Amino acid sequence: MRAFFAAARVGLKEMAGDWARFSLLIICLAVGTALIAGVSSVSSAITRAVDQNAALLMGGDLEFTRSDRPANASEIAILEQAGTLASTVETNLSAESATGEAFVDLVAAGPNYPLLGGVYTDNADAQTAPFTALEEQNGMFGALVDPVMLDQLGLKTGDTIMIGGTDFEVRGVLTGFPDGPVRGFRLGLATLLSTDGFAHVSDRTSPLPGLGTNFRYKLLLASSDTEGERARLVGELGDSGWEVRSALDGLGPMLRYYELFTGFLLVVGLGSLLIGGVSVWSVMSAYIAERAGVIAVLRSLGAARWRVLVHFLVQVLALGLIGVGLGVVIGVTIGLFVLPAVGTAIGIPLARDIDVLAILVAGAVGLLTAFAFSYLPLVQAQMVSPASLFRSKGLGAPRIQWGRFLRSAELLPLAVAILLFFWLAVVLTGDWLLVLAFVGSAIAAALLLQLGSRLALSGLSRLPSPRWRPLRQSLRAIIGSAGNSSAVVTAVGLAMVILVVVQVLAINLRNEFLGASVFDAPTLVASDLFPDEMEALQADVGPEHGIALVTSTPMLRGAVTAIAGTPVDTLSANGPEASFLLSGEIPMTSRAVLPSASRLVEGTWWPGDYSGEPLVSLHQNLRQGLGVKLGDEISFEIFGETITAKVGNFRDYAWQGGIDFLVTFSPGALDAYPTTLLAAVTAEPGREEDVERFLAGEFLDIKFIEIGATLTRITEALSQLSFAVASVGGIAVLNGLLILIGSLAAGRRQRESDAVLYKVLGSRRGEILVAALLQFLLLSLFAALIAIPAGIFTAWLLTQVLLNVAFTVDASTIGIVVVGLIGVTAILGATTLLRVLSIRPALLLREMSSV
Repeated sequence: MRAFFAAARVGLKEMAGDWARFSLLIICLAVGTALIAGVSSVSSAITRAVDQNAALLMGGDLEFTRSDRPANASEIAILEQAGTLASTVETNLSAESATGEAFVDLVAAGPNYPLLGGVYTDNADAQTAPFTALEEQNGMFGALVDPVMLDQLGLKTGDTIMIGGTDFEVRGVLTGFPDGPVRGFRLGLATLLSTDGFAHVSDRTSPLPGLGTNFRYKLLLASSDTEGERARLVGELGDSGWEVRSALDGLGPMLRYYELFTGFLLVVGLGSLLIGGVSVWSVMSAYIAERAGVIAVLRSLGAARWRVLVHFLVQVLALGLIGVGLGVVIGVTIGLFVLPAVGTAIGIPLARDIDVLAILVAGAVGLLTAFAFSYLPLVQAQMVSPASLFRSKGLGAPRIQWGRFLRSAELLPLAVAILLFFWLAVVLTGDWLLVLAFVGSAIAAALLLQLGSRLALSGLSRLPSPRWRPLRQSLRAIIGSAGNSSAVVTAVGLAMVILVVVQVLAINLRNEFLGASVFDAPTLVASDLFPDEMEALQADVGPEHGIALVTSTPMLRGAVTAIAGTPVDTLSANGPEASFLLSGEIPMTSRAVLPSASRLVEGTWWPGDYSGEPLVSLHQNLRQGLGVKLGDEISFEIFGETITAKVGNFRDYAWQGGIDFLVTFSPGALDAYPTTLLAAVTAEPGREEDVERFLAGEFLDIKFIEIGATLTRITEALSQLSFAVASVGGIAVLNGLLILIGSLAAGRRQRESDAVLYKVLGSRRGEILVAALLQFLLLSLFAALIAIPAGIFTAWLLTQVLLNVAFTVDASTIGIVVVGLIGVTAILGATTLLRVLSIRPALLLREMSSV
């Protein structure tokens, strides 16, 4: 044991004066560990908060929803037997006052609402009993109204507001619902009525196409067995038209977006650890190659292989502890500061807390990464023999004999480290498939880079020597130091793979968060315009009135009568889209071109000049909601006539693009019927209120519904996540640059020796630098040829396994990142020779001979 501590002490003392060269290694390990530690802390905090406050977040233990009709008496009786029941109705209507109009996100509350918590309002009576507080008084029901709507309509508490053609008394300001976190994103400004008041609304037609009504029933169970009661009640209700949610199911899109962001951070964290591991490998390989003479001296003095191993293993462990320790501290700090902001974004109160287990696991993963990637250089260190003292200096450590290594017991520590890493990564992520995909892709990429570099070096050795001296010198350097060249290709290539993966995933996430056309979202929309009204509206476009753009889409109303030959009155709808489709006359349109805010999910879009049999494009949720599939025939009744169309494709459309139609026909299918127009008006930035006032005064018979502010508020919330994604992607790029710098350590002494010899033999400084530039340019170009497709494939694989979002590749972004990395690698590779080219050759040769 004394000998062990003596070897460890000597190793630490040797490293004490050379900390600067290990700074990149420490930073890479710290960044990867910090990301994983921070993400783990935030994720566990959300899980604990949901588990502890599930019923409060939902406003009950379970929520039963349907879109086609309210619950009947027998269904109400089944639910009431299980506990206390409260009902709400959610829809969209228009509101009016003497000075303007507004688009309403309407909630009508039944007698027991809310079961838990309270309504956020300045009306004290309505906080816990809104049904009673909003009942009829002096011949008028009451309403709680969003303060923004009051400002828009010039109203205050006590005034009269018209909602859906019926007058209501404003009895307070509404700032939030107790079950707000599970409502998700809603178009319009919130307003609360009683269900009795809603029953008196004369016009319940949504002012915009495609928006339906939801009947929700919240249940506070008498039993503590939530899942058991859920299964029993679903069985007793029988009707498949019910959507049943628990608190975790119903936390809305924001939680899903956060989970996507968390998954992205996990990928970046694992990737950063991989980058840190490659940095460990590069730095330790170069370090041991430079210390080959010292190792040979130790061996000649009788040091055993284990003493050499301990000498350098202690150094690796010290560096790993520093890097991982810094990462854990940063990760804990990030978690503590970020938790409240994340809780505000998703509507869940998150207390400042530290998940000790998650932090320990993240630290263990970081240390295992440091050990696993340093193990092969440590094996090489043990292979140095005393005979190395009599060989040329700077040629590096002996190569590993892979056949012998794979059959020996030396493989065991590495295998154990990889298995432990895999296990801890699964514990950390909770997704073994993600870890398997990530680790498998990384190993495959490393093998491809190694194999590809060897094949390329073999091919280069067979090429005729070029006449241009810098190119000839660069090729000789690449071929003459095959091991170092292969190491650079592998290190640079793995960095490129990770960065391509991160950038592709970041682009896909930002598209999911913000949508392709978020910044083109309209400010106002109006339906059922006639052509002359549309022409007048188009004429007002310009800076005079602040209108930047006016677009129109033809629309008409019709009813679905049969799907695949089955009459609709025998069909059961599942989900709001399906219920709306079967609700009677609905708005429809025809289009030649797929809107920019839409994306195809299944099938193909028809050509712009299509003139064949009628085809129809449907929202993707109708596949599950009604069991519709490609090629099915759907019959519609339009103006008393029946038209049958085949389903040509299914599409999804982003809410960011404004309003779209559930049903879109192919060109020519609706030409025989008169249509009106759906208009979308986009105001110039900062002139939204001016445009709204102008249109209200100019077009008295048209109802313009303001939706831009709502979309802007939602966009701002998701923009924070999008900015975070971009920031994390930037961190990954910086981390990649660090590994590029670290990879240049491989073979540095050999390059310096060659540069000095070329200088002694008469080569000019510029020629030597150009040769070095070409050397690293060629190596990084070859690495890119393998890394780009490998990175894109890995990103696609992780998208399928983890994110489940639309996969796209932005060639320009990837090109910029890869070209930048290639350029930086080439320039940094050349600059490593500036020091030796600035020193007189005799002094440098004397310095090198003393190493």
